Formats: sequence, structure tokens, C-alpha cells
Amino acid sequence: MTKRVVLGALVSALMVVATGCEEECVDQIDCQNKRGSPGEGKRWACVDNECESRDVAPPSSGDAGTDAGTETDAGTETDAGTETDAGTETDAGTMTVAEGGDCTANANCMAGLYCEDSGGAKKCQPLHIALTTAASGSATATDAVVVRYKTPGSEPPAGTTETTKLSESTTGPSRFPRWNKEGTAVAFVEEETGTAVTLVTRNLPLTAGQKTSLTTGANAGGTVDFRHLEWEPAASLAWSTTASSGSISGISVIPGTGGAVQTATTEGVFPSWAADGNSFAYSVNTIGLKTKVLGGAESPVAGAPTSSEQPLHNNANGVLLYLDAAGNAETLGGLSTPLTQLFTLNPGATGTPAPQSIAAGTSVDVTSPTAGQLKSFIANHTYAPGGTHAAYVRVYYLKPTGGDATLCTGGAECQNQQGNVIFVRRVDATGAPQGAEMELATEATLPSFSPDGHFIAYLSGGKLRVQRIDPAATDAAALKVGTVITHTWTGTTTPSNRGDDHRPRWQPR
Repeated sequence: MTKRVVLGALVSALMVVATGCEEECVDQIDCQNKRGSPGEGKRWACVDNECESRDVAPPSSGDAGTDAGTETDAGTETDAGTETDAGTETDAGTMTVAEGGDCTANANCMAGLYCEDSGGAKKCQPLHIALTTAASGSATATDAVVVRYKTPGSEPPAGTTETTKLSESTTGPSRFPRWNKEGTAVAFVEEETGTAVTLVTRNLPLTAGQKTSLTTGANAGGTVDFRHLEWEPAASLAWSTTASSGSISGISVIPGTGGAVQTATTEGVFPSWAADGNSFAYSVNTIGLKTKVLGGAESPVAGAPTSSEQPLHNNANGVLLYLDAAGNAETLGGLSTPLTQLFTLNPGATGTPAPQSIAAGTSVDVTSPTAGQLKSFIANHTYAPGGTHAAYVRVYYLKPTGGDATLCTGGAECQNQQGNVIFVRRVDATGAPQGAEMELATEATLPSFSPDGHFIAYLSGGKLRVQRIDPAATDAAALKVGTVITHTWTGTTTPSNRGDDHRPRWQPR
């Protein structure tokens, strides 16, 4: 299960060869983290790997930021023309305003920040992450929450001890928070009594008593939950209908501002909105991938195998990222588990497009302490909005000779291999893989790119973790920048048992 958001404009970082001396910075964010605020009217610049305080020109209404021709490259400060927009940033060259600084648009703010109202003025503040949390030891006492990716105002970043609950209900759980495309509102599922569910939205900043109820499950085709719920980059929300029997099929939509529920398809699951916000891709058993235009036609995706599933769009081009087991399965934990691999498909290619492999399964013979094969398959994929990267989980298991397969847990029987490992791989505009896969985190799942492409959030050990990355990295050694931010909440855990439904979602910029 999987999705979706995010990698916006890439900002280059100048990589230097170690000389025996510790460099102070590689970009402006390092300076902000290590040196704190540069002072009013100032910003940090990383010059020759040393932090320098420089004047910031006041934002203008015509260019949503500072001079795009100078001081723009967050690390080399040489040429705004080298930074591609990837479709999600107004102007990647203006990302110069540090946390707490004045702004007029998100494009002013440095990576990880959002231009938001603060006491009547607009300030660059840390992005929020929306996710579902649960009381420790409970599968049903869940809350839809938002939390800043780091402690507000803390430099260097640190895990926060608080979350903000979205639902004001005191009698029932909430779950599956999803952002609108502007990052100003969150939709989520609210459950008051029994299994009666309501799809609601709230605006940010949160105001007590402010809530819009979009529809109940009973009025949405009798669904008992809003599974595979998706909102941005569209103006409408889409979800897969869940019957009381537990079967999931058929996709419905409703405008984010309210209105009538529409049955978009009578079959299929996992809707993924295209950048136009008026069409989505989805998967149908035995058919493969299809696309649907709201109020219009639906059609199979040319070149997609009939066993393909869980398609994902990005915001820059029409290339799809999807899983395909090609009919291969393994019995794990008593359940038949599809051995999915990861592919891209470019519908804009000349002729019938051909799938391109991004991450294949692996198999290595082992003899001790148990003879058999150490194998892996791919799950929980996500696409950067700019289509520049894919992140996914490689699931490792042991298939012993003459025995049942078992998931790895880091023990000697699997050569000390953990069961879930997050990898990142670069992808070009045609969907072709670039370079080798890069390991990000072990015993971790459900990765999610920040909209500016400098952070990945994921779940590990029942906690939300956030890792800053270098989007220009070409190997695992250069991928991670700094230490991981671990969010710790007393008595609360982060469930992942519903796959993509439980993926943390970054506030769009």
C-alpha cells in the first residue's frame, strides 16, 4: 500500500573532499541549525563551507522573494538557473528566508519551512506532518494529529513531545489525516459511536469548534471507512469504498469544500490524483492500471501488465510508479503474500510504453545457521512530486530448504538482516532509474518526502522519525545529512498495520 507526496525543487549542495578539518556547513540550513538566527534583516550563507551573515532584501509582491539571479543556490550561491522547479515550487531560487523570518510566499522560505500567518504577520515556520497515532497497546484508540517536523523554534532540530489532535470528539477515535493542496486544511475520518464514520475537515491554524462535516459513511455509498483516502493535489477527496464484509472496491469522490458524493468508479482501489487534479489512476484486479477523468471516461493504462497495482502519480510528468508481483507469491505467516517489485511506466512514451524496473526482488543462498535463501520483495513505495526519486521498503525473509518462509527480524537465521529497510533511488523524467539504490533506514517503513525534497519522514519502532537528506546524493554515504529526528510521545505509538493509510503526510508548500 502506498503514497505519495513529495519532492519539490532540488537545491544543489556543494560536496567537498575531506581535508582533515571539520567543515562548518554545506548549505544555509546547516548554518541555521548550528549558529541560530542570523539576526533581523539577515540570512545565513554557506561560503567555502563557512557560515556568513548577509543582508536579506525585503520580499516584493512581484517576485515572491529575493533576487532570483543572485544568492540563490543554498550551498554554492552561483546560479538560479541550475535549479529545476520540478513543478511544486513557485521559484526554487528564492528559498532564502530562515525560520522565524518574514515571508510573503512559501518560495521565500528555506527547506522544511512554510510561510504561515503568525500573529497577523507571515513568518517562515517548520512544516507540519499529519499522521495517525494510537494509545500504546491499543489498535482502536487512534487519533489523527499534526506535529511540526521538529520542535518549533528549536535549533538544532529535536524531537517534539507534543502533538495536536485534530478531532475535538471525546467519545470516538479519528484517523487518516490528509492535506489539501495549499497545506491550509486537513481532512480526516472521525468516529463518534460504534462504526459510524464521518469525513470532516479542519483549517489551520486550528480554531476551537471549527469543523466542516463533508459526509457520513452511510451517505457515501454505505462505506464503513474511508480507506485509501487522498486529497492533494486535487480539489476533491477520493477514497475506496469499504463494505461491512471488509471487501474494498469502487472509488468515490467529494469536493473538499463540501457537496454531493459522486461514484467515480464501481471497481478498483488505490486512487492517485494526477497533477491536473481532475483525473486519477487506480488499480483493478485482473485488469491492472486504469485512469479516470472526473465526469468523463475511464480507460486502461497502455503497457501496464494486468497484475500491476497501486499506481502513484508525481506532480511533474505523467510517469507512474507502481508495484507488480507478476503472479508470484510466498506464504508468510500463514498468508499468501504477493512478491511485488517496483516499476515505472511512461504513458507519454512513443508507441506502447514499456515498464522500467526500479527495484527488483533479491535472493541469496545461505547455509548457516539455516540452509535456504535470504530473499526480498518491495512494498510501501512513494514517489517524489517532482518525479526525481522513489522511496520504498525492501522486505527481507528467509525461505529455508524444505520449510515455510519467515520474515526476518535481525537474527542470525537471516544473517542479522532486519525485515524492513527503506531505500531511495533516483529516477529521471522518463521514469528510468539513475544510479544504485541508497539505503536510508533499517527496521523502518512508510517513507514520505517533504515537499521541498530535503527531508524524509518514516515510522520506526512505533515512533515518527525525520531524516534530512541531500537530494543530489548519488550514494548511501552522502544521502543522510545530520542525525535523525525522533519524535517521542509518552503512551503513544505510530501504527503501520494499514500500510499507506498510516503513512505520515507532509504539509504541502
